[in-house]
Amino acid sequence: MEALFGFITLTSPLFLVVLWLPVCIALAVWVSRKFKKTSLLLKVVIGSLTFLSSLILPFADEIVGRIYFNHLCQTEAGVKIYQVVELPAEYWDNTGKALFYEGASNNDIPPNAFARLGIDINSKPTARQRVFQIEQFGSMISLKDSEQRLSEVIGFRYWGGWVAREMTSNNLATSCGGANSYDELVTKQFMPEKLAEGGDL
Repeated sequence: MEALFGFITLTSPLFLVVLWLPVCIALAVWVSRKFKKTSLLLKVVIGSLTFLSSLILPFADEIVGRIYFNHLCQTEAGVKIYQVVELPAEYWDNTGKALFYEGASNNDIPPNAFARLGIDINSKPTARQRVFQIEQFGSMISLKDSEQRLSEVIGFRYWGGWVAREMTSNNLATSCGGANSYDELVTKQFMPEKLAEGGDL
């Protein structure tokens, strides 16, 4: 019995569709029968529209939320560079590789990596939109004294519609931008001083 309940919990969205489908059919038939004096074709059209509307209704927020999430990913997510930073030789190896960044395996820059230069790296507070359950997160690089923004990394997480959130035990968010953009940030934000001056590394 426990195994059965576990299976239902894991596949609950599918169970919801299976249970909701007969309800949608019954509702479509009931509504179409209310139009007794209309033609058969019009009854079919009314019944079909009622069926489709009622079938989609529980998943409407998932559809609209996914569209909005994709829009945010295309228009706002990723790296935004406002000013390139030239770093002295101590931040680079002989090949010009950044010593302050471990690469895609870590996707992180130590918060105090540029403290001596008066540059701060701060995580942006996570903001969650309650309507579509989309989180905005990321980090910002700025000058410590003036708080002038040098760059920022913006990412979004989408937790799905209410069916996915409430009926699935291990719901995972879909994300874009954020940590996946740190390679691009390091490449575009920071530059060796010699390279900036036109010299050789």
